[in-house]
Amino acid sequence: MKERVWQILEQIVAIRSVSCSVIEQDVARWFADFFQAMPYFKAHPEDTGLYEIPNDPYGRLLPYAFLKGKKADTVVMSGHFDVVSTEEYGAAEEYAYQIGNSTLEEMLREMPLTEQQRADLDSGEWIWGRGVADMKGGVAIHAALFEEYAKQAVAGELEGSLLFIPVCDEEAYSAGMRSALTLMRMFKEKYDLDYKLLIDPEPTVEQDGKLTLSLGSAGKIMPAVLVQTKKAHGGHCYEGFSALNVISDICLRTNGSLAFSDVYKDEATVPPTWANLRDMKPGYDVSIPHRAYGYFTVFCFDSTPDMVMEKLRKVCTDAFAAQADKLDQEFQLYRKMNKADSTAKPAFTPCVVTFRELCGMAREKDLEGFEAFYKETYAQLSDAIAAGSTNYPDATIAFMEKVLDFMDIQYPITVIGFAPPYYPPVHSDMMPGREGFGSKVYEYVNQVSQRDFGREIVTENYFMGLSDLSYSGITAPFDYENFALDTPLFGDSYNIDFDTMELLSIPGIIYGPIGREYHMYTERVLKKSLLEEVPQTTKSLIEYVWSL
Repeated sequence: MKERVWQILEQIVAIRSVSCSVIEQDVARWFADFFQAMPYFKAHPEDTGLYEIPNDPYGRLLPYAFLKGKKADTVVMSGHFDVVSTEEYGAAEEYAYQIGNSTLEEMLREMPLTEQQRADLDSGEWIWGRGVADMKGGVAIHAALFEEYAKQAVAGELEGSLLFIPVCDEEAYSAGMRSALTLMRMFKEKYDLDYKLLIDPEPTVEQDGKLTLSLGSAGKIMPAVLVQTKKAHGGHCYEGFSALNVISDICLRTNGSLAFSDVYKDEATVPPTWANLRDMKPGYDVSIPHRAYGYFTVFCFDSTPDMVMEKLRKVCTDAFAAQADKLDQEFQLYRKMNKADSTAKPAFTPCVVTFRELCGMAREKDLEGFEAFYKETYAQLSDAIAAGSTNYPDATIAFMEKVLDFMDIQYPITVIGFAPPYYPPVHSDMMPGREGFGSKVYEYVNQVSQRDFGREIVTENYFMGLSDLSYSGITAPFDYENFALDTPLFGDSYNIDFDTMELLSIPGIIYGPIGREYHMYTERVLKKSLLEEVPQTTKSLIEYVWSL
């Protein structure tokens, strides 16, 4: 097993499958060949293949393989094979994908390293390179285990069933896992499967010699905000109202705000962080910017999009009112300083609408015209995303602005919506009909790990790094239709099959090898954890789940 995990890892790391690139197809085809070479699939070719992700701009594919055992009780194995780019390696970039080549480690010795990094390099106990931890290491473990179980299936000795779907795109928009829902539903209905557990082998952090197993994964919501105020010449500034003032106030009220943090037991989500904040002037002039926008990330355990939207609506209303009042107070002081000024300052009233509400207003204005406009705009922006000339958050703002232009609204207004990607929060103990199953799995894994390797396993309820585990089921229900209507790009361009997620409701855990400093040139994975501990413990876990 040790040798096989290493061999698989060496081969798939060598494929430079950077997220959002056609090279992700190459890893998918590697897995397709890997499955087809197994004797089991020569007899059952219908249960393996490559699934083409619908409407994918890079033509990406999902490799899949299903082993039918004596029982319908099924474990799902997954893990992503895309990686982040490697420019931070500098001169060593060429060797970042060559784990069997000592050149990378030799070059790393000449690069800036902390005391811990240098000690790890000198120890010889770590494998270095892009993706070895995040997360081709975990995928290699699952592949090697699947290969062994395929031999049992040929002999008719496989106790339970096993579905393996390695996926692309986790580092960006999770197109792979969202599309994998179709495959999981297909096999469930074809063989009347009972999905017992999904194992996502994301790398885990070691603390005081202990490895962390995650019972769930935090959610991510990305609100998008577009503010329109009133344009004016800078020399007559009190005739207008700067959108920058309002969007900045909204940012200050939300960025780092613990009012948006969820708490579960002794864990809490980190507060929101803004990823973008700017005006929408196409060039320079002396006018006050009357439009501005931004978007930010909200992590959640149980907060739904509806709940976040209502909090944000109040923040936007309060921010507008506060900035309008501040402008008025400044104007009154200015009039005392400049008695020659006879400006009649306009009054500004807060108006905050969701994207869904703005579209409702547009349909009331011109139903047929708006539907045609909406369809054309959606197609244009989807094509721009596919061409790589924009991204989902920026395209979301562009869509909101185009609808605002269609309405020809001249008064101050704030529009709020959601931008992809959306990651629902999920917890294996809360999966409907499988309550408490995640903790039961943890207790077994901890027992085996301590018994066989002296390695204690600790739990966290929610993995904060975001993961594909989010799409294994729904543990915080919400209004899916409202979310879709408030997400301009939802549809063919970006879709989540919430109905299938509810149908599947698979308890999932994150359990993979010990790694350090993913996405950095010091990315590494612990050899013993990768080659011995996690493979053996995962094998015991799969067979334990089949026995329940």
